[in-house]
Amino acid sequence: MTAAADKAALTARLAGLTPQQRAALAARLSRKRQGPPPLVPRTGPRETAPLGMDQERLWILDQLYPGTVTYTLGFGLRFVGEFHRDAFDEAVSTVVRRHELLRSSVEVEGAQPRLRLHPDRGADLTFADLSAGPAEERELRRREFVRQQVRRPFDLSRDPVLRIGVADLGGGDHQIVQTMPHSFTDQWSYVRLNRELLEAYQARLEGREPQLPDLPVQFGDYAQWQRAYFETEYGERHRAFWREYLADVPDVPLLPYDHPVATEDRLGRQHNFVLDKGTAAAFISRAKAARSTVANAMAAAYAALLYEESGERDILIGVPSVTRGQAAVQDLVGFLLTNVPLRIRLPENPTPNDFLAAAQAAGAAVAAHHETPFGEIVRAAAPERTAHGYPLLRTMLVHLDLAETVSYEVPGATVYANAVPEGISSMDVTVAWWHLGDLVYGRFEYRTALFEPETVDRLARRLLQLVELFASSPDTPLVSPAARARDTVAAAWREALDRDTAGPDDGFAASGGTPLLSARLARLLRGAGFDAGPRDIAPGTTLAELTARLLARGNPLRPGTPPDTAVPGAVGVSEDHLERLFADASGASGAQVRDVLPPTSQEDTP
Repeated sequence: MTAAADKAALTARLAGLTPQQRAALAARLSRKRQGPPPLVPRTGPRETAPLGMDQERLWILDQLYPGTVTYTLGFGLRFVGEFHRDAFDEAVSTVVRRHELLRSSVEVEGAQPRLRLHPDRGADLTFADLSAGPAEERELRRREFVRQQVRRPFDLSRDPVLRIGVADLGGGDHQIVQTMPHSFTDQWSYVRLNRELLEAYQARLEGREPQLPDLPVQFGDYAQWQRAYFETEYGERHRAFWREYLADVPDVPLLPYDHPVATEDRLGRQHNFVLDKGTAAAFISRAKAARSTVANAMAAAYAALLYEESGERDILIGVPSVTRGQAAVQDLVGFLLTNVPLRIRLPENPTPNDFLAAAQAAGAAVAAHHETPFGEIVRAAAPERTAHGYPLLRTMLVHLDLAETVSYEVPGATVYANAVPEGISSMDVTVAWWHLGDLVYGRFEYRTALFEPETVDRLARRLLQLVELFASSPDTPLVSPAARARDTVAAAWREALDRDTAGPDDGFAASGGTPLLSARLARLLRGAGFDAGPRDIAPGTTLAELTARLLARGNPLRPGTPPDTAVPGAVGVSEDHLERLFADASGASGAQVRDVLPPTSQEDTP
């Protein structure tokens, strides 16, 4: 067809459009010429603003579990030395005045939640004197003080969203607990909040104005911009990507659950680990040699653990991604975070190098779409919803390079971050890694209704072994005990029924099975180590059902928990031990403030 014919055909198509279709086309073409909407302060009244899209998602989840702290984040600061209450009080007020979000609540207009600004609202700041009695009693009271702070729910329609409790432990020791609804903060926002708080505190003591970054926009401006952006064709491009990227993603358990997943119990526990320095250095060196980031390499090692446990070669892991691509929001406090699903696809008999390559490919694939709100990703993927679990994702991986954090000097005191465990786990399992110089440490955070501590301990030990394997034997194929178990059951099935092939949906009776052959199959399976009997094999039982039933009782081909001497590091270490390691690595002493870390417990982050 010639150019003239093409033009004539297009003219004819346009002539056939209705007035409404022509207006929609004109608007679409206008948006393309204009580009994405600019992020600038919103015009008109500023008393209300929309919620951010990710913020609204967490707010909805919070409404589903009223009176709980499932979606609350806590952060601890310890002042050792001089503490000036008036200066701290004024510093808190300074920070709250700067950020409209810290003076906001959530109200519902019709069916739509909105942020409501309260110009004169401050933080919920309380002080407690716990200095009496011997040191042992003070420590018990300190822990109870922390627990009370982080376990008190928020009413987002009424309560101040920044709660700070300060406990005087005596002898120049103060425990500070900061608690916020997760829908109003994230790990990176805590870093910014504490940077401002300590700068304002120090400025007050030194009689000067605090040197704080300008805030070109407020969170409400960002929320309005974000919604406008995702209503354009740019938003549809992101949704189209995730629709294709997550098409046919397998919905299979990757983790070795000890208990049924049909529970809404979100109580959680943490299991800490430390990688020995030699292995950490070798692992980081190996990642750089493979032209991988450390974060990608850690995702690859975790994918290897999930591959061993499940035998699956199409693995979905969630990673948190900051949504601060717009320069104007770099210093805002708020929930500027989304969860990005990494789909790591592996070849048969994968080696550590294959895992690294697959993790890099997954990261590169989502790089241009990493700020898509998770609700939009779920909307595009349209997974089957359940009340018992987080949509689409069951496990998360978090990596933070603490070399990027900032150290402060506060006159007369050492200030450092310490753990304030909330005792919850929104994800089934979250694995978090921290990296500071030659110190690499982390933890498993898990739902106690789903896993026994012994299972998590075994997983943590095996993860450290895999990190060592990645560093020392990158070309050695990994063997999945789960895949070997499935192959063993299938081989016994074929032998008992005298068949050359067997598919997962093949039924026992339909494959020629009889009661006598069921006894033979059970005998073969017991010989391979499985807990099996003829009653497990009904006429309609399929190979897949039999395999799942046997693996739920335990995998005899899975190695036991490795002894301490076989693990390149330490597992099950205390929070106090981690704090001492961190202090040594950061060189904190005297009046120097130890790096202000993101919270030591993760969320979800849905």
